[in-house]
Amino acid sequence: MKNKDGTYPLIGSQEMVRFMWKYSPHKQATQIPCAVAFDEQLDFKTLARAVNIEIARNDCLRLRLVKTGGEIRQYFVPEYKLERIAVRTFATGEDLRNGLDRESGKALKVFGGETFRILFFNAPEGRSGVYLLVSHVIMDAMATFIFFKDLMAVYDALKTGADLPKPLAGYEMLIRKELEDPDRAAYVKSETDILAEYVKMDCPPAYCSLKGDRRNRPAEKLHRPNPCIEYFPLLDKTHFSRFSLTEEDSALIRSFVKERQISAEWVIQLGLRVCLSALNGKVNDTVFWVLCPRRRTVKEKRTGGTLASPMPWREQLPGELTFNEGLLRLASTQNFLFRHADVPFTEMRDNERKLFGYNPMQTCSSTMFSYLPLDDDTFGGKGYEFMGFDMGRYVMPLYTVTLYDAKSGCYRFNYIHRTHVYSDEDIRRFHGRAVRAVLAGVRNPEITLNEIMEEI
Repeated sequence: MKNKDGTYPLIGSQEMVRFMWKYSPHKQATQIPCAVAFDEQLDFKTLARAVNIEIARNDCLRLRLVKTGGEIRQYFVPEYKLERIAVRTFATGEDLRNGLDRESGKALKVFGGETFRILFFNAPEGRSGVYLLVSHVIMDAMATFIFFKDLMAVYDALKTGADLPKPLAGYEMLIRKELEDPDRAAYVKSETDILAEYVKMDCPPAYCSLKGDRRNRPAEKLHRPNPCIEYFPLLDKTHFSRFSLTEEDSALIRSFVKERQISAEWVIQLGLRVCLSALNGKVNDTVFWVLCPRRRTVKEKRTGGTLASPMPWREQLPGELTFNEGLLRLASTQNFLFRHADVPFTEMRDNERKLFGYNPMQTCSSTMFSYLPLDDDTFGGKGYEFMGFDMGRYVMPLYTVTLYDAKSGCYRFNYIHRTHVYSDEDIRRFHGRAVRAVLAGVRNPEITLNEIMEEI
């Protein structure tokens, strides 16, 4: 599948980016802006050396894009170094967030050789860190964690004189493996058919608005053709809203999750879904697009690059279910989706259109949802804070990103919302009710979802 000119076509996980570029004039809509601030003053000279070593050992950083005859293709440059990395100094935490929000709104010149951008920064209280802005076509969220973790492992080795950590596996190798698999087309077709049966269920999905636009309609009326918000490419401006739970409420959730050995993702997602149901006539049918990481083997888990696949997580949760039973439903569905996550986003979108009569600008999902599995020891005992920033543009009405913040010991909720669809106040009201739903279930796992809806 490699051309004589040394280029490859995009693989399935990268096609989601091409799809969004097709309908958006703004490249910021497909960028990932993130940073890690450490509770120490890093040696930026040594860190710059570590970055160039990372570029050599993490080949997705050497991936470049080119348009050929209307087709997007990719190739890997054998060597690349950053001659200079800018350093920014921020006087306050607010300055840090605002400054990097502005930086994140600048488009990468992805067809001009710029697929990522790195900055070093100084922050208040003696902290310092690394900011990464990267095109989604070369990295997904998991790949950014691999980048930061491996970069800091290389940095520590340089500082101590130790051997470099074990090399990462190659992204190019995985691209070739997927493109050269003769059975892949048939396999994807069979997996797509399985997912289509799951998604269609017994009725069309309902679009559940954060504003509760359909709250006065009977639930059965919500299941009508095309109940979706349409996407308008020129109206994709976003705003980034950040909220943190209190230490007390966060500790309650952490204890609940640890005691039952379950994922905090299910707990938070269930609260969001119950809130959407409460806002929309108690309809028990919600759809979130979620990223399945698609990293199963040891090599895949140690590989940079975009492998994740967005999946439509449709869940029907009758109000008679208890909070505990709702969590079990979510766990079961997630396991199912992860088993079938090799289906490309574009195939799932085609299926949605065929099943429900959507046009290319419609989706039944009210939010894209991601939970970032961070913990206290993510960076080997280093005190750190992971931060996300405003992309400036996005194609979905809302992107909800939740994570545990090791620095504060609190859960953080980040909402990237299109200002044409939702206001800051819409997000604030939704967040408040969703958190109340989460806490109601954590405090009393045997409470029914209907009772939670009445309570919030």
